[in-house]
Formats: sequence, C-alpha cells, structure tokens
Amino acid sequence: MADTTTVKVHTSTRDLLMEVGAARRQSADQVIVAALAALHRDERRRVAAAEARAIKDDPSDLAEISAIQQEMAALHAR
Repeated sequence: MADTTTVKVHTSTRDLLMEVGAARRQSADQVIVAALAALHRDERRRVAAAEARAIKDDPSDLAEISAIQQEMAALHAR
C-alpha cells in the first residue's frame, strides 16, 4: 500500500467524506482525489472564461480569429 498520512478535519467534514464515499462506493482517498480534480477543472474553466471575456472585444484578436476562420473556410472549399 502507498504511503498514507493523517489530515485533521472537523468531525462533520469526516462524516460528510465518509457519507459521500459510501454513496459512491469509494474510499476517502478516492473521494478526496475526485474532489481535488473537480476543483482543478473548475479553476481551469474559470481562467479560460476570464481570458475569453478579456479577448472577446479586442480588435486585434477578433481580426486574427476572422483570418483563421477565412483560412479554414478556404481549405474546406478546396
């Protein structure tokens, strides 16, 4: 078995962790890993959305997008 450690959490947090694990038939470790992966995905989505908002009205970015779309349309027309 891999190395393990103890993490101090409130008993209510431990109880919730065990409840979620039981419902999903997963160990506490699996629940924690899944939760951390979801947090990581959410953060990447948040950053991507912020970047999209930042560039959506930028004239140079819009021009570049338009040029790429025109090039792709020309390639598909061949």
